[in-house]
Formats: sequence, structure tokens, C-alpha cells
Amino acid sequence: MSQNKTASAKALKALADSVGDFIRYWGFRRIHGQIWTQVYLSSDPLSGADLVRRLKVSKALVSPALSELEDYGLILPAGGDGKTKLYTAAPDVFGVIKKILQSRERKLIQRSAQHCQKLMDLQALEPALDEPSDLNTEHLQQLSGMIQSAEAALDLVVHFASPQDLSHWQDLEKEWL
Repeated sequence: MSQNKTASAKALKALADSVGDFIRYWGFRRIHGQIWTQVYLSSDPLSGADLVRRLKVSKALVSPALSELEDYGLILPAGGDGKTKLYTAAPDVFGVIKKILQSRERKLIQRSAQHCQKLMDLQALEPALDEPSDLNTEHLQQLSGMIQSAEAALDLVVHFASPQDLSHWQDLEKEWL
């Protein structure tokens, strides 16, 4: 392998590692980001063996992660022979991300909203029960507002954001900095 190709392979692995670290904050595992980056940036479909070799990780780590990424629609089967399955990246990554946000993050926010509402309802009953509360009700109201704001922000991203909007947001960010 030429020196330039070796440097490119190392740079690609470093990028895949950093994307893996980044998406851990979104509830995925590092290996998901590493695999997705490799597949997304590859000009040709990749196999599990290709990914094991490129990432220098075990097949036992790659195999279930491939299935999970395929379940989310981030990678797609791209043929292969009977033994080896090849993968390519989904062409509409932005759409897939919106779908994941809609299904996964929305559930988390809604669960928090339900628990917060239940606690607020119980707090509303306390004066009638002559039981003093040790909760700061003003903070409970603020927390409820934060949860509602998170849901509104998610709605904006899911319903109104597009790759063109993202480009516009990046331009705005450059102006602000």
C-alpha cells in the first residue's frame, strides 16, 4: 500500500472513530458511527469482513451493529455472493435521521412529559390532603416548560428541516461567529 493510501486509510479510521464518539451522545454505540462512516464514504459496497479489517475490531462487534444499522435504515444490503453480504449507505440520510428522531427521541420526551404531568397532578392534590410538599413547584413548572420546549424543537427538526435548511443554518452560524 502506498504511503498516501496508508495515510488516507488512517485519516478515514480517525474520522470514523470521531463520528462514533459523536453519535454515542445520540444513544448509539461508537461502533455504529464507525461502521456508518466507513460505508457512507466508501465508493464501493463493503462487507462485514471489510469493516473488521478497516476498523481493526472483531467480527462479533461488527455483525450485530450491521444488523442494527440496517434495521434503522442507515445502511442497505447491496448484494454480494451467497456467503458475503455487501452494504451501502442509505441515500437519504437526513430522512433516516428524522425518522429515528421521530420514533426514538419523541418517545423519550413524551415519557418525561407524562411523568412530569403526573407529578404536577399529585402536587395539585396536596393542599386538599394537608400534606406539605418538599418539592419546589416553581421548578417543577419550569421543568415542564423545558420538556415542552424540547418537544417543540424536535417538531421543528422533524417536520421542517431539510438538507437545504441545514445548509442555511450553517451559513447563519458562520455569520454569528
